[in-house]
Amino acid sequence: MLLIPAWMWRGGAVRRAFSTGIPAGGVVGALVLAESGLVAGAVAALIATGACAGTVTARRMCRLWPAAEGLSADERVAVVRAVRRGRVVDQGRLVPAALGYVDGLRACGDQARSRQWLVWLLAATMLALAVLDTRYGTTRIAALSWLFAALLAAEAFWGPRARAGLLARAERSAESARRALHQQRVGD
Repeated sequence: MLLIPAWMWRGGAVRRAFSTGIPAGGVVGALVLAESGLVAGAVAALIATGACAGTVTARRMCRLWPAAEGLSADERVAVVRAVRRGRVVDQGRLVPAALGYVDGLRACGDQARSRQWLVWLLAATMLALAVLDTRYGTTRIAALSWLFAALLAAEAFWGPRARAGLLARAERSAESARRALHQQRVGD
């Protein structure tokens, strides 16, 4: 949910599964093709990873922000875009939805923080494997190992800062939504 841009919220759960699964499967399929050179392996990786990643992500999106199902596609996109940018959400029925989305982001952020040690472990392991592949493997395998190491290092160093920035903007948006909700209640 932390990585899902606003436009991916436009459709229902099935569309969200395809919107998230196809890119994930495509990346893994491309890496399999680059490493093995086998088109059949790449297609199998694309289908398996895409189906699994898409299904898990779409279900998680529904579980963490159940209020999304009660909104139109345009309303979902507007709420997600505003919250991710730290903007004010003060339009009547969108206020509770915005607060629910922030709760979902916060839960994802907490879970990602608790697993950050795993990213560091994977990055260190991949660095060691890249060194070994450079020494003993083919040029293609070494290049792919260094690509994996670079991607994991980027996630280890950049991920927490990007996540913290997103969550800070979401909290600003939540605060404005809480004020709007309070004003609505006082006005009633």
